Amino acid sequence: MNYTHLLPFMEKDELKKIAHEIIEGKIEGVKLETLFPFLGREAMSEIVDLLIEKKDSSRLKKAVPFVSKEKIETIFQAAESGEISNFDPTLCLPFLGTDKIRVIFDQMIKKAASEPIDEDSDEDLEDLDELDED
Repeated sequence: MNYTHLLPFMEKDELKKIAHEIIEGKIEGVKLETLFPFLGREAMSEIVDLLIEKKDSSRLKKAVPFVSKEKIETIFQAAESGEISNFDPTLCLPFLGTDKIRVIFDQMIKKAASEPIDEDSDEDLEDLDELDED
């Protein structure tokens, strides 16, 4: 039997304690992400804050589907500001609310409108080419 079979029957407080010990390096051989579905929103919020603090982009990527929209916004902002390296903020988009996506879009449009147009840049066209390949 594997430890993962017992996770649904464990208390959330115990799993939260184990998650902290994994992050601190006190427990090895247990994947933090296996705990995510069983931790609950409050514990996941704490875990995400720790992962942002430690700049642990690989575990943050795996945490995204299990946290609240508010915490997704926190992750998105940290990634956008460069606080988390190697984290693509677009991973958060499917989990953000429509209103937040509109705000982000409006901010990007305003930023683009205030920057001079670089006629030599084909960045937007490259994005479209990638979509065509899919």
